[in-house]
Amino acid sequence: MPLEILKLNKQLNTAMSDMGFVEPKEVQEKTLSRIIGGQDLVVIGPEGCGKTTAMILGVLAKLKYAFEIAPRAMIMVPNKDKGLELEEQFRFLGKNLDIRVLGVYPGAGMEGQRELLEDGIDVVIGTPDRIEALYIKSAVNLTQLKTFILDDADLIVKQGLQTVVKNISESLPKCQHIVFTEVMHEKLEKLIHFFLVYPTTIEVNLDSEHVLSTVDLQLFKVPNYKTKLNLLNLMMRDYDIYKKVVVFSNSKVTSDKLLKSLEKRIEGAVAIFNPSYSQKGFTSFEQFKQDENVRVLLLSNEEEVLLNLDDIGHILHFDLPADRTIFINRVERKQVDELPNTVAITYATDIELNMVRKIELGVGHSMEIMELPVDLVIEGNRGGGDEEEKVVKKKKTTIEEYIPGAAFHAKKESNLKDYNYNYKDKRKMAGKKSKRRDS
Repeated sequence: MPLEILKLNKQLNTAMSDMGFVEPKEVQEKTLSRIIGGQDLVVIGPEGCGKTTAMILGVLAKLKYAFEIAPRAMIMVPNKDKGLELEEQFRFLGKNLDIRVLGVYPGAGMEGQRELLEDGIDVVIGTPDRIEALYIKSAVNLTQLKTFILDDADLIVKQGLQTVVKNISESLPKCQHIVFTEVMHEKLEKLIHFFLVYPTTIEVNLDSEHVLSTVDLQLFKVPNYKTKLNLLNLMMRDYDIYKKVVVFSNSKVTSDKLLKSLEKRIEGAVAIFNPSYSQKGFTSFEQFKQDENVRVLLLSNEEEVLLNLDDIGHILHFDLPADRTIFINRVERKQVDELPNTVAITYATDIELNMVRKIELGVGHSMEIMELPVDLVIEGNRGGGDEEEKVVKKKKTTIEEYIPGAAFHAKKESNLKDYNYNYKDKRKMAGKKSKRRDS
C-alpha cells in the first residue's frame, strides 16, 4: 500500500521516502487522519509498531508551519533518552518544514530553556517534572496549545508521575489529548479518565516473525508486592499440584524474604539457592531435584547459572527479569520432548505488564490470564484506599449520620432554635447602636 494513502503533504511524503518508508504501517493508517482531525485518542501498541512515526507525522501535518511564540503541541515523555529520540525523528521527518521543536529535561539550566521558549517554539518535548517546573516559573505559555500528548504513558505511570501530569492537564486550554502506550492497566486508565471522557481507543499488534514452542505460560495479574507474596504462600500450600517449583525473583534480598515467609507455612519444604550460613539451601541444582522433601527452590535473576529444568513441574517468576531473553530461554522447548509437563507461572503488577508484552512478542503468543483464587487476600495500596473509600469515611463524620450515645438528652422545645444571629443583629435587637472605629 503506497504512502499516498495517508494523504500527507508533499514535504512529508518526500521526507518519509528519504528515510526509507515504502508503505504505511497499520497504526499509521488508523491514527493519522484522526490526529490531524483533532480527535482525542488512546493508542495501544507494542514497541516497533510505528506509534512514534504516526505521532510525529500527525503533529507536523496538523501544525503545517511555524507560528508566533507560544507552543501549539506538547509531548510528555518518561525520560530524556526518549525525548532526544523524538527530537531526532522530528528533525528527519520535518526537514522540509520550518516547525520549531525544543526538548526540556532535568539536568540543563532552566534559564536557558526559558530563553529558548521566549524566542518562539511550536512543539515542546519534555519530562513531566521539568515541564511542570517551567510552568510554575511562567516560562511555558499554554494558552495556544492545540495538542497534548503522553508518549510511553505506561512508563510515565511506572515512575509515579501521575500527579504532575494531572496538574499540567488542569492548566491546559480546551485542546486535543492523545495517549500512546504499550499496555493498558488500571493505574493508567485512572490517569486517562482524569482528563479524557470519551476518547477513541485504537489497539494494534505487531505480528511476530516466528512462534516459539514453549511450556504453558500462565499469568496472574496482582495489584502489589504484598498480594504477590500472599498468592505465593497460598499456592505453595498445595502439595499435590506443586511438587517441584523453582521461584525466580529479582534479587537475593527478595529471595531471602520469600524464604522467611514460606518457611512459616511449608516448613522444611522450601530452600534457597547458594544459601548463607544460617539458611537451608543447595549449592547445586541437581541436589534440589534429588531431594524428596524440598519442593520449592528460590533463586535470584541476578545469579547467572545454567539450569536443567527437566523434571521441574513449575517455573514461577515472582519478578520478571530485566532482559526478556532470560525468561524466554527458561520456558522455550528447544526439542519436541523437552519440558513435557512443565508450566511457567508469572506474577505481574500493572507496571510489569510492559515486560509481559515484550515477552509475548518474543515468543509469538500470549500468556493465559488466570483468575486469582477466591480465598486470596488482596492487600490494599499504601497511604489508604481509593478516592471512593476516602469519600465513604468522610461521609461517616457528617451530622446527618451522627448516632447519639446513652448520655444524650434532647433539648426542651422552648430551648430549640433554627436561627443564628450575628453580632450586629444582636445589638440592633437590644436597641444598641453599632460601634464605629475612629479612622
